[in-house]
Amino acid sequence: MTKQELRRLFSNRRQALTHAQVAEGSQAIARLFFSFFAIENLKAIHIYLPIRRQNEVDTFPIIYTIQEKYLHNQVVVPRALPETSEMEHYQWLPDMKLQLNKWGILEPDPTCNLQYAVTGIDLVILPLLAFDRNGYRVGYGRGFYDRFLAQCRPNVIKVGISLFDPILKIDDIDSFDIQMDYCITPTQIWQW
Repeated sequence: MTKQELRRLFSNRRQALTHAQVAEGSQAIARLFFSFFAIENLKAIHIYLPIRRQNEVDTFPIIYTIQEKYLHNQVVVPRALPETSEMEHYQWLPDMKLQLNKWGILEPDPTCNLQYAVTGIDLVILPLLAFDRNGYRVGYGRGFYDRFLAQCRPNVIKVGISLFDPILKIDDIDSFDIQMDYCITPTQIWQW
């Protein structure tokens, strides 16, 4: 299937999930994440803020666990720049002011002055709609994360999270697509 076909299919599949299913799957993904990765060895973890109306995997269980148990780790969250299709990155603080962007995504208020350098990020948790058994993901099609990952250090750990298992193959992978290192579903960690 093509990316466009997969976007439509998996958007519909996610919308069919109940809030309880999303919450349960998100908690299972968080448990697998913390059981697999040596968080204490990472300085900064980049995590997207979920679009709850689209039933994205809820990343707040991961964010809150890092805040409570790994005090020396930094959580970094993105802010989209629609005019350039790039992102800025900000250190997460529990009381930071958030605002909705034009797509209804929560992001840091840019006046918080807590920008974080991309080169300091050790692990990136990637949003996705679908992924394949070769470690490629289908996002929303705007290329924000592909541009961001191209700016990261070559050894940054790229971790997708998905409520669904992979498909066999995405038919229209191109040279801009960046392969993930891992993808976590509620029942398994996929590794490439």
